[in-house]
Amino acid sequence: MCDVLVFPDESSKLKALLSESHRFDSVLFIFDGSRRYKLSASSLGLHAVSDLLVPLGSGLFRSTPFWKYYLYPCCSNFNRDIPGLCGEIIAKSGSYPEPESCHIFVDRSRRQLKILYQRENEYIIEHRALSSGLYQLERSELCCSCLSISWTRLNELLAIHKRNKANKKMPKR
Repeated sequence: MCDVLVFPDESSKLKALLSESHRFDSVLFIFDGSRRYKLSASSLGLHAVSDLLVPLGSGLFRSTPFWKYYLYPCCSNFNRDIPGLCGEIIAKSGSYPEPESCHIFVDRSRRQLKILYQRENEYIIEHRALSSGLYQLERSELCCSCLSISWTRLNELLAIHKRNKANKKMPKR
């Protein structure tokens, strides 16, 4: 049986959703009040309700697949700030960052990434670091300095992590 909850506003709905303690197993999409699709959370790369939130700022993922996404797989200087990362974008792509574009910089260790995007007249940078594991890059991505990726690929990059190989000590001779 499924309970239908009614909320006074969007904020209350979001707070209730994020405080839900039950296991999150599927997402239901309803189009025009009739056609319905139920997809497993794992097939969408979701592991928790919070995965539905934007990797890009607050609120639900507002940028959708219509933004342009650019991946910089081996950022030359990961410690750069906003002007430095904008300079790297110009150097590698030949153009300034555009509105509705998102630039993802991965450090050489693949344990951290920075996301740079523009909202209205403001550049925003987000820094993510994995406590364990690595961001999983495809072989074809590793040989490029800058490449355009899809919205789906962005979500895979943020959701699917590669486990670190166990550090084995070499025996003494």
